[in-house]
Amino acid sequence: MISITNVLSYSPDYVVSILNERIGDIAESIGCYCADPVSDFTRSRKLPCDVLMKLIIQFQSKALNCELSDYFADFESLPTKSAFCQQRNKLEVEAFSRLFYTFTHSFHHYRTYKGYYILACDGSDINIPFDTKDEDTFCLNGKNKPYSQFHLNALYDCMNQIYWDLNIDNASKTRECAALEEMISNRRYPSNSIIVADRGYEKYDLIACCLEKQQKFLIRVKDIKSFSSILSNCNLKDEALDVKITKILTRKQTKEIKANKSKYTFITNKSEFSYFDDEQELYEMSFRVVRFKITEDTYECLITNLTEEEFSSEELKQLYHLRWSEETSFRQLKYTIGMVSFHAKKRKYIKQEIYASVILFNLSNIVVHNVELEEEKENCKYRRKANYSTAVTNIRLFLKRMIDEKELIKRIKKILVLIRPERKQKRQIKPQSVRSFNHKAS
Repeated sequence: MISITNVLSYSPDYVVSILNERIGDIAESIGCYCADPVSDFTRSRKLPCDVLMKLIIQFQSKALNCELSDYFADFESLPTKSAFCQQRNKLEVEAFSRLFYTFTHSFHHYRTYKGYYILACDGSDINIPFDTKDEDTFCLNGKNKPYSQFHLNALYDCMNQIYWDLNIDNASKTRECAALEEMISNRRYPSNSIIVADRGYEKYDLIACCLEKQQKFLIRVKDIKSFSSILSNCNLKDEALDVKITKILTRKQTKEIKANKSKYTFITNKSEFSYFDDEQELYEMSFRVVRFKITEDTYECLITNLTEEEFSSEELKQLYHLRWSEETSFRQLKYTIGMVSFHAKKRKYIKQEIYASVILFNLSNIVVHNVELEEEKENCKYRRKANYSTAVTNIRLFLKRMIDEKELIKRIKKILVLIRPERKQKRQIKPQSVRSFNHKAS
C-alpha cells in the first residue's frame, strides 16, 4: 500500500490568517472584481467586500436570515437580507475564483508520492434551483419533472484531500474531457503532478494534450475486448501484460491505412482532434498499457506515460485506487460543507457559493491534516483519523472566534474514526435534489 505521512507545518491560526490576507488582497484591488469599479464598494457599508466574502465562505445549511444572525452577534451591525443581496450582486464570481487559487497556492508543505502530486479528475452534478428561462442548466429525465443542474469538473489532490482546480459547466457531461484539457493548459496546479482519470476520459485528443504538454497521466480505459476501446485494434494478447505501444492516428483512408489497421487508427471528421500535422494529417503517439486481472475472467486496462523505472504495474494499480477518494470528497463537499444548500436562485450567486464551499473544504482539510494525533496503541487493529464532519463544525466555530486554536485542536483530536482500508461496500447511488429555501435548518 502507498504510505501517506503527515507533514506538520501549519497551525489553524496561521491557515486562517493566510485566508484573511488573501481576502484582504482582493479587497485592495476590488475594482477588478466588481460590476461597477467606479462606485461599487466605495462607500462605508455594514457589508464591505472582505466581510461579505468571509460571510459567504462560512455559510451553513440555514435560511439566509439565520446565517446573518449567526455571523453578526451585534444587533447594530446586523444587515438585512435586502442589503446582503444588494452587496453580493456587486461582487463578481472572479473574486471567489481568485481567492480559491491564491489561498490554495499559499501553502507548500504538501504531501507527495515519489515527488508527484496525485491528482484525480472527475465530475459531479450539482442540483440547483429550477429556472425555466435558463436553458444551459435545464435537464429532463423522461416524463419526470424538469430540473436544473451545474456540472462540476475538478482536479482533486488524493494525498492532501484538497482541490487544485475546478470548472463550473452546464448540465451536459459532454465537455468533461475539454474541461480537463483547459485545466492542463492553464496549469494552475503543481507541475510535478500525475493526473488520474476514469474511462470517461478515454479520448485521443486528451491523451495527445497530455503528451504535448508533458503532463504525466494514468487513465483507465475499456478492455481490449470492447469494440469502442482505443486498445481494440492493437493486437494485444488476452492476458495480463505491461507493454508500450505506438499508434498512428489519421483522417485518411488510403489502401495502406486500410490494410494496416493495427498500425493506423482512422479518426472521423466528426471526432475532435487538434494535433494533426497540416500536411500529412498523421499523428503518432506512444504510451504504456498495463492490463491486469480483477476476477477469473475479467481484466482492467490502464494507459500511462509513466515508465516502468518510475512505477511498477502494482504501483499503478494503487495509484488508480487512490482516485476513488474524489468520490468521497464530492460527498463531503455537498453534505458536510453544505454545497447543496444554496441561498439564492441567481446563477451568479450560486457560483459564488460553489467556490466558497471549495475554499472552506480546502481550509478544513489543511487544518485537519496539520493536527498531530496521538500515537496508536500497540494492540489497535486499525489506525484512526479525525472525524471530518465534526472537525468542520468546530472549524466553523473557530472562524467565528467562538473557540480558540487550543480548543479547536483538542476537539479535533478527541473525536476520531477508524480507518478500514480493505472495507468494501456496495455503492448506492440515490437521486438528490436541491434543498428548498423553505426547508432549511434554523
